[in-house]
Amino acid sequence: MMMVPTEISEPACGLTSPARVKMRMLEQMAEALEDQAGGLYRRAAAFEEEEFELNREIEERQTEINRLTLKLEAMRGERDRVIERIESISRESAAMREVLVNDEEDAALDVIEDRTLQSGPERGDPQSVLTGNDPSRSAVFFRRIALAEQMGQA
Repeated sequence: MMMVPTEISEPACGLTSPARVKMRMLEQMAEALEDQAGGLYRRAAAFEEEEFELNREIEERQTEINRLTLKLEAMRGERDRVIERIESISRESAAMREVLVNDEEDAALDVIEDRTLQSGPERGDPQSVLTGNDPSRSAVFFRRIALAEQMGQA
């Protein structure tokens, strides 16, 4: 035991008043520390409960995020299928238009040939079939070319 110069050392059975005060003060300090530790335990428990609640909320939100992600992927898949369908329909439409144009060209050529054959040798000019023998409806460009060629030969 260490001796403090102001303290008087006496046996434990006859403790002096200052020693009792010191022991009582130490006992109160110990109780205060225990109370403080109890308060800290309650605070730690509150933190654990809050952590549990936050983890549960995170899990709920993660579930919602996963649900929305799946919905987004499904929507993207549907959009891709729609785009593929649009492309397929566009290709089919273009092919139909090509057939239509080719058929119209064939029909026009057939009409020209039929008219040429029906008109006889005196009206054998295909330009007359297209313009109905109306010079005002003939291609001006080609008439100019024909005139230029005639003048060049003269």
